[in-house]
Amino acid sequence: MAILTVIVATCAIPIARVSGSSAAWTVMVYLDGDNNLDPDSVVDIGEMMNADFTAKVNVLALWDRYDGPANLFQVLPGKLQLLSGLTVNGNLVNGQEISMTDWHVLKAFVDYGKANFPANHYMLDLWDHGNAFGYACWDDHSSPQWPPSPAGALSLSDVGQAIAGTPMDILTYDGCTLGMSEIAYQLAQLPTSMGVQIQYLVASEEYIPNNGYAYDMVLGDLNSMTDVSAGAVAKMLADDYAATYSPHGAAKGSSTVGLSVIDLAKIMPIAPVLKSLTGVLDDGLLKDFSRYHDMISEARGEANLGWSLNGWDDRVDLGTFLKTLASLSSDPKVKDLANQALGIIKSAVYVANTPALASQSAYGLGVWFPSSVNSLKNANTGAGVQTRYAVTFAFSQDAGWLDFLHAYWGKTPKK
Repeated sequence: MAILTVIVATCAIPIARVSGSSAAWTVMVYLDGDNNLDPDSVVDIGEMMNADFTAKVNVLALWDRYDGPANLFQVLPGKLQLLSGLTVNGNLVNGQEISMTDWHVLKAFVDYGKANFPANHYMLDLWDHGNAFGYACWDDHSSPQWPPSPAGALSLSDVGQAIAGTPMDILTYDGCTLGMSEIAYQLAQLPTSMGVQIQYLVASEEYIPNNGYAYDMVLGDLNSMTDVSAGAVAKMLADDYAATYSPHGAAKGSSTVGLSVIDLAKIMPIAPVLKSLTGVLDDGLLKDFSRYHDMISEARGEANLGWSLNGWDDRVDLGTFLKTLASLSSDPKVKDLANQALGIIKSAVYVANTPALASQSAYGLGVWFPSSVNSLKNANTGAGVQTRYAVTFAFSQDAGWLDFLHAYWGKTPKK
């Protein structure tokens, strides 16, 4: 993909010059290029500038470069317009070496976009690396007045704090392995405790290639769509992504790709169903360990789809696992509960797979399922993962998932 020459208007426009409320969408791209993805951030900015769109679509990018400071831009066809007035704790952001890991920066960006570029719908795109524990946006450089977050990246809680009290039609991650059951359920939990309103999560249970989304295609399609509802736009993101990689089914030299649209309200009911299912499986493993373990192991193997790289096989497709479990089990309770949970996934998740992944019937929502109790150093998780998993995700307790994994491994969880 050719890198477009980035044209930047030299004068920052004042806050008063806004697009008005006639826009259908305001797309806010939190473009964290202050790491090894900096060259890819240039490519994606070029794609945005190359897109065919009008005032129907506002595109804002808070762009932090590896060898330079951050600046806030309005992306327009053929150029970037520098915007003024974005501050965090009284400090101007433009031209500063900020920390993209600081949720206050993200909050200021979102608040600025909504105040100055009002629209009928809003999309927040968190652009950078991601991992299966819900972290995204690492920053290799920051100055003393912009300290990095303790975790070194934005957590799910950070994102919740940044958008608390403000509706977000679509939260999308242009980053790896964030389309996980635990993450979707956690984000669905945030509204009750933090006033967060996210309608759709658009993310991949898979690895996102460095090229990421085809922004020229996405913004052009967004501008031309008749139905600009949140659901229609979220599905367009997934379909365009799959179309981008469909000729070969995967990023060149990488793994298969797919992108999912998760209706957070509809995914909420899955935890109690899984809690019942994992309880039945726990009892079965206690009474007849060998038979139940073999059945679960076979289902896990079927669900460990073609995305595994470098031995990172600690995530499986939850829908495939449930479907296989239902087909293998002779226990009517297991069959019924597994099918119930699978039905919730089918209702809540729209997945656009490339042919390579579609052939394996991926349902678009992953779940953590290491192959052994000692297999805990993969999947970008590191040491102490069981404790972190239990603390980070309500899914761990609400779905009984960690207790189930220990029962499957034949180990007693540490209290």
